[in-house]
Amino acid sequence: MGKIFRETASLSNVDLFYYDTKEEKPVIICLHGMYGRAETWSDFISHYADKYRVIAPDLRGHGRSSKPDGYYTFDEMGEDVVELMDRLGIKQAILVGHSMGGGIAGYVASRYSDIIQAAAILDKTAKGPKRHIPVLSSQVNEFDAFTKEWNEVFDTRKEALECIKRASGSELETEYFVNSLYEDETGYHFLFSKQALAAYRANEYDWMDLLPQISCKTLLIKSAGEGSVTKQDFLDMEACLKDSIVYIMSNTNHNVHLAEKEEFYQIFDQFLGNID
Repeated sequence: MGKIFRETASLSNVDLFYYDTKEEKPVIICLHGMYGRAETWSDFISHYADKYRVIAPDLRGHGRSSKPDGYYTFDEMGEDVVELMDRLGIKQAILVGHSMGGGIAGYVASRYSDIIQAAAILDKTAKGPKRHIPVLSSQVNEFDAFTKEWNEVFDTRKEALECIKRASGSELETEYFVNSLYEDETGYHFLFSKQALAAYRANEYDWMDLLPQISCKTLLIKSAGEGSVTKQDFLDMEACLKDSIVYIMSNTNHNVHLAEKEEFYQIFDQFLGNID
């Protein structure tokens, strides 16, 4: 594995922190899910850095990127990705997005076919509420439902870990949240913004109509569980895509790229080998 460079790009409406291997190779851009950050893709970067330049941003509202007032829609976060590509002089890239990142990947692939060579959507349904006028994060009254009862500040790391473990369904999910835990002068906090996540939830929409507009090779992966993507949703998404590879993992964990890595890399390698 080559070196990971950590930098921040000051874009039009957000400062995006990102990992970048900076190699002169084909580019893969990795987009994390809710509550996550670039670090989620560390093993993926290690696995593919020999053949690809891998870039993984902390999406707006997450990690070490800024948390501006905004809508936190797939459109808005997708435009951040496109602007980051332009800033870095990247003419074409393969996108891989997990959960929330999968929706962003779907948006970018449908709108920017000239710069997206292929897209992988990991355990994210395209079905959702009807589109509506989005609400700014500063105007959302409710915090993200999953984390709204969590303290804003924890006195000790043990206290924070106990909170995470109570809410998590697995050791892998616990680790996922721990990666966003940090300490400052006041105590322990999370790097994601609850207000930003609440805006994302409030503004999430059905994007099945975007799938027929995706012309590139597309990989759909879902977990064996039905929690995030039902089998029917998966079949409906596949039917909308022009050129797809589909796969259902043997594990029920939502983190399909982390739970069974050997299985995931085998299908992802197949996907990469089918890209023109």
